[in-house]
Amino acid sequence: MTEELSTEEKILKAAEEVFMRDGYDGSRMQDIADVAGINKALLHYYFRSKDKLFEKVFDAKIQGFFPKVDVVFNQDILFIDKIHFFIEGYMELLRKNPYLPLFVLNTVNSKDKSEFIKKLPIELSRKVAESYQIDLRKGTVRALNPAQFIMSLMGMCIFPFLAKPILLDMFKADNAAFDALMQDRIQELKMYVKLILQP
Repeated sequence: MTEELSTEEKILKAAEEVFMRDGYDGSRMQDIADVAGINKALLHYYFRSKDKLFEKVFDAKIQGFFPKVDVVFNQDILFIDKIHFFIEGYMELLRKNPYLPLFVLNTVNSKDKSEFIKKLPIELSRKVAESYQIDLRKGTVRALNPAQFIMSLMGMCIFPFLAKPILLDMFKADNAAFDALMQDRIQELKMYVKLILQP
């Protein structure tokens, strides 16, 4: 049993390394097997496909972040502070795992998407809307459509990672420069959100 767990952990670590290096589309099961130091047949014994393997890596990533956000949204603090916490954490997650947004979009637009959608933190959007309504009644945010705000927030976070090849060419940047730009973007987004929400 211990051997199986250590082998699975080795595979997941290798998969994350390859996904980070080559992106989801550029990753091959053979490359993951090579990095893990196992043969491809053993890799397929543990994970039938690249999609299944990525879902396991994806589950670990979101479980490391979204439960923390859930805790923050249950706290009695200003809505804007909750959103700033989300921006900081979510952008760091995407900086470390830039392949996540494209994988999610490709998966939720595929035919067999119902099971995967259940893995996403959809319930968080309800908490965001409820928290916004509390602050609206207190007068600490201006009146707006919470659904539009959530879509704008997600779009501002995710778009650069989806459009990375275009942005690299547009700004004549390399990966290091892009990462620095995304790090700076955290403060930029916090400023935008403040401007959007302030009464």
